[in-house]
Amino acid sequence: MNLKELQEQYLLEKRQVTIEKLKVGALVRTTLSTDDGLNLTDGRKEKPKKLVIVGFDKDKSTIYGSVLVNSKMNPKAGYSDEYLAAQFLLTQMKYPDFLRYDSYADCGVIFAIPVEKLLSGEYFGELTEDDLRMVFDILETTETLTTKEKKRFGIKRR
Repeated sequence: MNLKELQEQYLLEKRQVTIEKLKVGALVRTTLSTDDGLNLTDGRKEKPKKLVIVGFDKDKSTIYGSVLVNSKMNPKAGYSDEYLAAQFLLTQMKYPDFLRYDSYADCGVIFAIPVEKLLSGEYFGELTEDDLRMVFDILETTETLTTKEKKRFGIKRR
């Protein structure tokens, strides 16, 4: 095996999503579809998306709560002040393997993702402790999520 093949094999193994890597704060890229609740307006049915794991469904242990990571927001959309306040900046400098640009963790919506979909994705490490704490500060206090959604994924209210 030559050096390039060894490097490719290493990255494949490093980025493989396993059950052990699926924990709160994990950074994963996987393909989501309209069936997962993704709203696509360009005619596509699915799209690769980056996400942050934020919780587990207490009733269905195979469903993970996640917030999507978006590189930019649609400037034509009429976002509410509450929704805009639920965006957390993730800098490319902190997560160079995961992000090409500064991006936003969209804490205004939680997606329920089946474990099989996550296992078919790519793993990119974890949020820093400070960033994870800030994401949870937003998730706990935002009014864009219902109390039921927060309880479902173990997001504690103060």
